[in-house]
Amino acid sequence: MGLRSMFGCNYEAVALYRISLGVMLLFELVTRFNYLHAFYSDEGTLPLRLLRPKIDIVYKIVCVHCYSGSMIYMQLLLSIQVLLAAMLIVGYRTKVASIASWFLYLSLTLRNTWLNFILDRYFHYLLFYSMFLPLDGMWAIDSKVNSKNKSSTDTFVTPATIALKLLVAWLYWDAGYGKYSDPLGGWTLNAQPLSALDTYVRHTVVARYMYGILGPTGLRYMTPTVVYAEMFCAPVALAGSYFRKNTIVYGVILL
Repeated sequence: MGLRSMFGCNYEAVALYRISLGVMLLFELVTRFNYLHAFYSDEGTLPLRLLRPKIDIVYKIVCVHCYSGSMIYMQLLLSIQVLLAAMLIVGYRTKVASIASWFLYLSLTLRNTWLNFILDRYFHYLLFYSMFLPLDGMWAIDSKVNSKNKSSTDTFVTPATIALKLLVAWLYWDAGYGKYSDPLGGWTLNAQPLSALDTYVRHTVVARYMYGILGPTGLRYMTPTVVYAEMFCAPVALAGSYFRKNTIVYGVILL
């Protein structure tokens, strides 16, 4: 019980983090293949002849996706990113994979900043902190090669674990408070004409099933709960970790 449990991690948790991050990154990158021609190549909406005059020398160096606008080059870079994401999932050369994944994802978003979304920012954060975590500690190809007799339940605390947990808490609070302070009141019970959650659940297959189960009335009542769940779930989970109440932590995760 205490701050060690609150801000520390064990190797199983880090392994789950690595695999989950790798899977989400892989799906995101594979999806990008559909948009290479329209948004990243010289034949699309933002060819390099229009972008280069607007950026400085540092931007041109950092953004390797600006070196060429050919489709073959774009496909090559994205294929490398997909390979790096797969390396994260299986735990092979995780340090190299995390550093290269962070850099190339940054470069990809710089190539066309008009496409940047909040989830891109989250990937930047999570990939950055993953560079400082022992991603190969458990359930990784490298862990079998570099076994150090680690216990999966040993809790360790590093600046990276502290920063990552505070980051996650801030991300959820920021998302919840943004909804709470919405000047249009879209996340309130009396939102008009539709609650924000009602519009959100029309975009994915899972969300449409939820819409079919709850209906407009159920979604209207559920909308304000999303705000407070996002604002307070992370602090409650950290408190549960502090007091070693695993049921609280797992309950928050399921929520």
